[in-house]
Amino acid sequence: MKRADLVVENARVVTPIGIFEGGIAVEGGRICAVAKDPLLPPADSVIDAGKKILMPGAVDAHTHVYLPGFIKETFKTGTMAAAVGGTTTIIEMPSTDTTTVKNFEERRKIAEGEAIVDFALHSGEIQEERDTLEISGLVRAGTTGFKITMGGGSTAARHDGIILESFMEIGKTGSIAIVHAENHQLYEHFRRKIAQEGRNDPSAYSDSRPNIVEAEAISRAILFARFAGNRLHIAHMTTKEGVELVRDAKDRGQPVTSEVTPQALLLNKNDYLRYKHYIVYNPPARDEEDNLSLWNAINEKIVDCIVTDHCAYTKEEKDVGIKNILETPPGIPGLETKLTLMLSEGVNKGRISLMKLVELCCESPAKIFGIFPRKGAIQVGSDADFLLVDIEKEDKISADKLRSVGEFTPFEGWRTKGWPVLTVVRGEVVAEDGEVVGKPGYGKFIPSSLASREINDE
Repeated sequence: MKRADLVVENARVVTPIGIFEGGIAVEGGRICAVAKDPLLPPADSVIDAGKKILMPGAVDAHTHVYLPGFIKETFKTGTMAAAVGGTTTIIEMPSTDTTTVKNFEERRKIAEGEAIVDFALHSGEIQEERDTLEISGLVRAGTTGFKITMGGGSTAARHDGIILESFMEIGKTGSIAIVHAENHQLYEHFRRKIAQEGRNDPSAYSDSRPNIVEAEAISRAILFARFAGNRLHIAHMTTKEGVELVRDAKDRGQPVTSEVTPQALLLNKNDYLRYKHYIVYNPPARDEEDNLSLWNAINEKIVDCIVTDHCAYTKEEKDVGIKNILETPPGIPGLETKLTLMLSEGVNKGRISLMKLVELCCESPAKIFGIFPRKGAIQVGSDADFLLVDIEKEDKISADKLRSVGEFTPFEGWRTKGWPVLTVVRGEVVAEDGEVVGKPGYGKFIPSSLASREINDE
């Protein structure tokens, strides 16, 4: 039997077909065996998992760690947070212009010099017709999808014609349109109304973007995608109405997928009393019935993956909201807390199974965005990206321990049960027991599988 570089034994291995006691072997940064312990090959290095859970490293398909001019986060600090939190591949979402191959390559080179975990890159924001001109070139360059903000901010697409045209161009390549679904006119209407009323209570932020703002945009995006024939992904869905719209689209066989965040599952408008402007994010906190609808949608396979929408403003930057809640920069850190929250509030409270957690946080996002089975799987040939998770470990979430530049977390003080204790990327340990041991520049760019296919430019 050929000798491996590394063997992990005595683990509870989570696979799509079940959980078994055994381990994996690693050679050249890839998994070369998945088996029960007696059947694993000899190795130069052995990790005794001590009956801990061995699962694929998380793939976070929606992060903001590089937004110069908006946040102070970098690929270095953001991927430090990812490593500690159990995310082995981030997919970086733009909120500035990466609609050209030149800008895409510049962002890739910056990440290659700083990243501690592996990374893929979405493209966008598509705002004008010129932003659709290099879609096929960006797919060849390896992009995993195209972000389009339908409304709710300065980066929104200028009009519906741009959205529809971009869907059609994306559809030709086989790639996917990722929409931030908010109706821009409704957003401006309700925001103006709240401002005229002079409201500055934290819940005014949610009232400035009520459920209809998201629901209308989701319905329009689904209709446009049906006409254009492209794949569609609904980013950070928050409403019960959105759930019903995605359910209907899936029932018709339309290629529509969706994601939710831990904050959409665990926080609601009642939490403004405690957390105030620190839980301002877009789309905003909803009602408890929306929380419940999203949890149900996960188990009904209407929600396909859990992401962070990590966007780490500092506490000082968020404090603009003390004077004017509507001017609060929207976003919260989440890369370090997502997995422990989902283990604690999901798995350990019986809302989801361990296998469903792996599907939502690892396998499904990798499949949707074209990096499976290289990422998101414990199987022979996949990159050796994996976690050891102590499902019984209890600890308290604290901003003092955060590696990202965010100096706060809306989950401050939450006691959670279930933590990643070892994070491995391509066979190398990058975080252990809450400490970063990986080095900047280790992370590799992971292109979508579409990059190697023939693209229809007609």
